[in-house]
This record gives sequence, C-alpha cells and structure tokens, in this order.
Amino acid sequence: MEQQTIEGTWEEILEHNAELAGQRVRLTILPDKSANSSATETLDQKLKGRVGRVHFQPSDLSERVGETFTELLAVKDSSALNQ
Repeated sequence: MEQQTIEGTWEEILEHNAELAGQRVRLTILPDKSANSSATETLDQKLKGRVGRVHFQPSDLSERVGETFTELLAVKDSSALNQ
C-alpha cells in the first residue's frame, strides 16, 4: 500500500478500519479547527503599515549602463590617483 493521508475526526478515521487493518499507521492529533482559524492572521493584517515602505532601484539597468560605467571608471580613476 502506498503512503496516503487520511484526515478527519476520530469517528471519520474509524470508518477506514477495514482498509487499515494490519497496516503501519501514524496518528497526529491536530489542534481544534476553530482555535487555529482565529489565531491565523490574514495577509492584510500581516502587511498593515508595511505596504509602500520598500523602494527598489530601477530594475531596467539598460537605462543606466552608461551612467553606471562612468561612475565605476571615475571611482577607479580617483583611487588610482590616490595611490
């Protein structure tokens, strides 16, 4: 028998007793569904006050290639002069 997951109440699990007879099983007790759902934060609660705080540099570097190389050459040139 291949590994499978059966989830439900104890009574629902017992409905599978004939097919599980003689098989190795693992039983995990899950927390109450009602207790788990009230503690879970929604995405909007999680992100509250954080949206809009992240600022990225332009992602299209092709617009800044010339500028970037000019800055790199200037830094390299000035460091060579200081040595």
